[in-house]
Amino acid sequence: MRLMARVAGLFSPKVRESWREVESRFAIVQEIKMNISLFSERYVPLGWANYDRMSSQVLAELAKCGVEHGEQLLTQHHLDEQTLQVLGYRFHSAQFQPWAAIYERAIERCKVEDWLSTVALTLIIIDGICTTNSGKHPFSGGADAEVFDTQTSGTGGLAEALKVLGATRRKLSEDAIDAPFRHGVVHGLNPNYGHPIVAAKAFNLLQATVDYFVSMKDEAQRLARAEEEQRPGSFSEIAASMRRTAELRAAFESWQPRPDRTSLAIDETCADLGDETIPEAIAAKYLQLLKKSNYGALAALNVDYPQRSVAYRAGQLRKELKGLRVLHWTISSIRDTSASSTTIKVDLQVEVAGCRDEFSGEIRTMYADPSFEPMVRGTAGGQWFVMPNLTTDLWVKSVQLGAQ
Repeated sequence: MRLMARVAGLFSPKVRESWREVESRFAIVQEIKMNISLFSERYVPLGWANYDRMSSQVLAELAKCGVEHGEQLLTQHHLDEQTLQVLGYRFHSAQFQPWAAIYERAIERCKVEDWLSTVALTLIIIDGICTTNSGKHPFSGGADAEVFDTQTSGTGGLAEALKVLGATRRKLSEDAIDAPFRHGVVHGLNPNYGHPIVAAKAFNLLQATVDYFVSMKDEAQRLARAEEEQRPGSFSEIAASMRRTAELRAAFESWQPRPDRTSLAIDETCADLGDETIPEAIAAKYLQLLKKSNYGALAALNVDYPQRSVAYRAGQLRKELKGLRVLHWTISSIRDTSASSTTIKVDLQVEVAGCRDEFSGEIRTMYADPSFEPMVRGTAGGQWFVMPNLTTDLWVKSVQLGAQ
C-alpha cells in the first residue's frame, strides 16, 4: 500500500499530500495506543482504570512524567469541576438515573472537600450500577465479562482496577491510604481514607464503570438487532410489513398541505382547539402549559433526540425559564411545511422581574413516533411533538429583559 502510494506520488502532488495526512493520522493513533499501554503499565497497579472518555491530552502528559507527578495530574483531572459535570450528564439517562441523587450529593461533598463522604457515596453508586447491570458485585466478577469496542474491557480496564481495589484488608490500620480499597472503606478497616487522591480514584473507577456498562448495553442491543435481522420473517410478518409500507406510501402520496392561514387571532379564549390530532391544537396546549409554568407537561411534548428523562428535561426548562411569565399568547398564522411538520407563528406578552415586553416567535410541530422519527401526519403510531426552539428563544428574551 505504501509503495503504491509513493509511486503514485511521484506523479501527483495531491497524492503525496493526501498520503502525508494519512501517515500523520496513523502516527497520532499509534501514539495514543502507546500512551494507553504506558498508563496501563504504570497506573493500573496503583488503582487507576482506563476508560473510553479518558482525555488523550492527559494520557500524553502522563507518558512524559514520572509516576508521582502523574498521580497528581490524574487527581487534578478527576476532581476537576468540568470533568465531574460531564460525568454527571450520564446520570440523566434511564440506565443510570436511579443513582443521580447520590451522585449530586457526592459532588456537593466533593466541592467542600469532604473526601470521607465523597468516597463512600461514589463506591455506593459503583456497587449499585454493577450489581444492577451484571447481577454480580463489582469486586466479585461483576465486570469480568469481555465487552467489544471499549477501553474498559481487557488490559488496563475496569476489571484490573477492581482487582487492585478489591484486595482484602483483614486488620484495622489507621495509616493513610491512597486508594479506595473496598474492604478498607466499607468495612471500616482503613478509616484514614479522607484524601483527594482517594476521591479521585473513586471517581476514576466510576467513570470506567459507567463506560463499561454503556458499552455492554450497546453490545447486547447490537447482537439482538443482528439476530433479529438474520431471523427469517414469517409469511404473516412479511405481509404485514408490505401492508404497512403500502399504507405509508399511500398516506405520503395523498397528503396535501392545507392553505396557509394568516392574520389569525387564536388565543386561550378559543374553544375549538381540543382536537390534538391537529398541530395547532398541540401548539395551543403548549402555550397554555407555558402560561401555567407546567414544565413537566412541556418537557413531555418537546422533541428530545437523546431521549433523556422527562424529569431531567423539566428541570432544565425550569432553570432556563425561571423568573419568566407568559401573560398572554396568540396564534397568528399556521403553515404546513411538510407531511410531518407544521410551523405556527405566535405572539406573546411576557414579564421578567416586573418588566413586560412583546415577543414573536415560532412553534415548529412534528408528527413522529415515540423515538421522534418523523411520520406522515395521521398515520397510526404517531403523535404531535414540539421542537424546543420557542423555549430557547424565550430564555434569550428572559436574559435580555433581566439585564434591563
